[in-house]
Amino acid sequence: MTIITVNYNNSEKTINLLESLRKQTNKNFDVIIVDNNSDPEEKSKLKNYQTDQINIVLIENDKNLGFSGGCNVGIRRGLQNGSDWIILLNNDAWVETDFISSLVANLAGKEGIVAVPLIEDGRIVYSGKVEWLKPALSHTFHPHGTNEYVIGGGMAVHKKVFDTIGFLDENYFLYFEDADFSLRARQGGLTMTILDAPAAYHQVSATTSRLGSALLLRYHYRNALYFNFKNGPTYIKVLVPFWSFFILIKQSVKLLTNKNPEISKAIIKGVLDFHMNNMGKIKT
Repeated sequence: MTIITVNYNNSEKTINLLESLRKQTNKNFDVIIVDNNSDPEEKSKLKNYQTDQINIVLIENDKNLGFSGGCNVGIRRGLQNGSDWIILLNNDAWVETDFISSLVANLAGKEGIVAVPLIEDGRIVYSGKVEWLKPALSHTFHPHGTNEYVIGGGMAVHKKVFDTIGFLDENYFLYFEDADFSLRARQGGLTMTILDAPAAYHQVSATTSRLGSALLLRYHYRNALYFNFKNGPTYIKVLVPFWSFFILIKQSVKLLTNKNPEISKAIIKGVLDFHMNNMGKIKT
């Protein structure tokens, strides 16, 4: 079993996660930290972190590959090392001391993709729900609710999944890649299981919030269009151009009224990014 987390200029949170993993009662796992070209000072904090309690590998990317690209780097290394299970955890998460022992017990006999519950602001998020023609996805707060995709911040993936459908789609950079991955897995006939426990504690958007709301909206709208056109049923694919035109008109009207112009400009750029196939990391 290999736990993979991606760090970008948030080493303090990553070390907090490592500390919670160091205290596990079951230490039969590896940890791979993928650093997405953080600032030297942030990177040095990770290099200086030492413990002989768990096996930690730090991979330093020479550029920011986003969540999807960063995870893929770690996933490939974990599979090369012979892991049957790859566990994706957000670096701004932390876990109780029995997390691994409970997870091992709950993964026994399973394959496919397994959702690890995330405790956010006192609520337990079990999975996600796809809503077509919307710029964001929604979460499910009941293990037996409408569970359509596994959230990337708490995802256990058996090695057979990667053999069957490949890796996370790096066109997204961040946002929607977990939903895309889950839908591809289901289309490939793979199982999706929602666990009741164990759960990880998650601080919402501790890393991505640093990008700024306008840029985040640009990613959301670009990726939503891409996700809908790639994965939606036929009628949704047909409606995507009309939806994008509606978004452009709506935001253009807002620009004329000078209402949050930076937000409207970012959303318009996101729509144009999709139509110009400007995927991956957005160059600002």
